[in-house]
Amino acid sequence: MIQPKRILVLSGTPASGKDTITALMEQCSSGRYRFFKKHKGVPDVHGAMYDPRNAAYHLTDQETFSRMAQEQRFLQHHERYGCGYGVSIDELEAHWACGQIPIIHNGRQENLPGLARGEHTLFSVLLLSGRLATRERILSRNGGDLVDVDNRIRAFHEERHEIAEMLEKGLPLHCHMAVSTDSIPPDTAAHMIVSATDRFWFGVAPLQGVGTCCSPQGLQEDRAITATGAAA
Repeated sequence: MIQPKRILVLSGTPASGKDTITALMEQCSSGRYRFFKKHKGVPDVHGAMYDPRNAAYHLTDQETFSRMAQEQRFLQHHERYGCGYGVSIDELEAHWACGQIPIIHNGRQENLPGLARGEHTLFSVLLLSGRLATRERILSRNGGDLVDVDNRIRAFHEERHEIAEMLEKGLPLHCHMAVSTDSIPPDTAAHMIVSATDRFWFGVAPLQGVGTCCSPQGLQEDRAITATGAAA
């Protein structure tokens, strides 16, 4: 039996809740949704193995990563923080063969068109988190690595600016729904996303009490916050 090919993308700034919501989605869907491990090209694979944060990636040296990109073995790839990040087509196929829906974590909106290419169907969720809450989460998680803290706070501002520019120009965001992780608890957000994707892919009625979690007005308010640099 040929398994359907589906991808769920969780986009959001650093520390917006992607890891937490993904783990909860895996639990509440009985494993139907599974975290997708990207390939990460690093200068020093041996050294990177000692960083527990890299457990979320298939580590490879930069030469191998570049060769995989040249051979078009990635659905989408990009560079950030001095490393390469790629979505392996073979890894996607492995998930689909098991009847799973991979959850891909994403930062910038510009990466989404590449992820949407192909014969699969994609559901995209944008996680929104304010500046102060994001800073607190980053410091509590990576406070001992000041370089990493600086990189992620800079990435937060870059990604919020990207969203602000798209809204200023009247361009649509590449998402089916948006979730404010400052105001919606992670377990509620996870169930809302599963309900929305079930309705999108399977025609299943949403859970009672679950509806739109971020209105167009809310996105406009987020645009204003981003544009002014004020705390959300």
